[in-house]
Order: sequence, then structure tokens, then C-alpha cells
Amino acid sequence: MSLYCIVYRFKVCNPTPENCARFIALWSGVTDYFKRECGALGSRLHTEDDGVFFAYAQWPSKEVYDATDAHEPKREFLALRVEWAELCEPTEVISAGEMVADLFI
Repeated sequence: MSLYCIVYRFKVCNPTPENCARFIALWSGVTDYFKRECGALGSRLHTEDDGVFFAYAQWPSKEVYDATDAHEPKREFLALRVEWAELCEPTEVISAGEMVADLFI
């Protein structure tokens, strides 16, 4: 099985408990959209000791991930992204690549 994984880092600009909860809800909505509309397999969200979030997202292949560039976003996705941009610093891609071993399954 070939899986493509991307690791992201997210920093909430004003990390109050309310804004962090809002971020988690936005992240969930974006993840659900990519699963439903673009073929993503899902993502897991974590926090670092300093409260910064990081996540890894899985895709069936790099080709499926790359095809999202040609996807015409729906209004619901654009609304999530606008709210996200108001809440967070720009997303940082930490790493990306093909899976070579899987011990989760």
C-alpha cells in the first residue's frame, strides 16, 4: 500500500482556550472536506509542549494529493480557510513523503 503523508505545524496567533478550541473545529472541518471532496484519508492533530499544534495528513498517493491543486473549492471550504487565516499564522509544512513502513495497522 502506498501512502503519502504530510506533516504540518500550526500556530494560533492568540492561543486562548477559546481560540484553540476554534482552531480544532476549523482543522476538523478542513480535514473532513479533504476526505469528502478530494480523497484524503484523514489526519491526526497533536500539540507540542509549547501549545503549538502539529498534524499529519495521509493521502492514498502523492498523485491524489497533487490533484487537490486542480480541485475547485466549494464555498464551505473557502469560509473555513478565511476564518483559519484570521486565527493562525501561515501553515508550515514540516515534512512530506511516501510511507515505507506502517506499524499502526
